[in-house]
Amino acid sequence: MDVAAPPWLVYYGIDPNEVAKAIELREIVTSLGPTYIKLGQVLSIRPDIISPVAMTELQKLCDKVPSFPDDIAMTLIEEELGQPWQEIYSELSPLPIDAASLGQVDKGRLKEKGDLVDVKVQRPFVLEIVTVKI
Repeated sequence: MDVAAPPWLVYYGIDPNEVAKAIELREIVTSLGPTYIKLGQVLSIRPDIISPVAMTELQKLCDKVPSFPDDIAMTLIEEELGQPWQEIYSELSPLPIDAASLGQVDKGRLKEKGDLVDVKVQRPFVLEIVTVKI
């Protein structure tokens, strides 16, 4: 898999194929779910196990994990609350403000007092997935 090398890669002696493989590794780890994302996060600080290029790419798992679909998040929030979210919040952000390996965070405004709050939503089936894989 040959990749056209940006000039700065060549200048610093970084193999563009290694970069492409590191990106592919991160994408595969991300697609495998929370347990593997955690493993990737651990590997991202282990220069004795993986190359610096792979470490740099896996470090993206520490702060750039993709969120899960909004409709799933809203369903999970309502299941946890035992009622429609509109009963508790006057507004809830349509997109998460942050996402991580085990969940994501939405912004909400409490209906009762109008306070702005973080609403943490666990990824679907994360407890079952992590428990089975550990």
